[in-house]
Amino acid sequence: MSCETVTNDSQLAAPPSNLIRITRQGKIRCWVKHGLDFFQENPDKPLTLHTSPADVAQSTIPRLISVVEILKREYLKTLDVLPGQLTGLHQYNELQWEQRGEIAAEGEDRASTIARALEGKKHPKLTLAPYMKVTLCRKALPGMHERKEVTYQTPQTRRLSKTTKARLKKKAKQQQMP
Repeated sequence: MSCETVTNDSQLAAPPSNLIRITRQGKIRCWVKHGLDFFQENPDKPLTLHTSPADVAQSTIPRLISVVEILKREYLKTLDVLPGQLTGLHQYNELQWEQRGEIAAEGEDRASTIARALEGKKHPKLTLAPYMKVTLCRKALPGMHERKEVTYQTPQTRRLSKTTKARLKKKAKQQQMP
């Protein structure tokens, strides 16, 4: 199965988008490939991955987290050792929810809902549908740290093995000698 977009002669291929929606039907490797291609073509733009509001049983938030972690790990592997570019991607997380239905503010409906919850026999129906948005970028985004609803994860750093460090030192010495 291919990750490529199929187009007819009458259709034009869509330009690379900086927004990826994670669904239950899509392939994780396709989203990761698209993300890595995006960072190669657009080094200064942020990439946003998001889910759509759904019931808790159908939530795609765990898939989103898996895609983000795989993307960050694979991005670190693609970094070039020689220019010293060994830091990963900055990550900004936003967990949000959408209201489903009405919540009783006062009256008997609210009281009966609380009573049912305390009895433990029937749980009140969940009226919030969670969804998540994750923004990845090579450089820190100004203004995102100040927002209350956004959490920040620092980029990972790629560590070089002793043999790689020794090889780089040897290569640098050889370049200085001639």
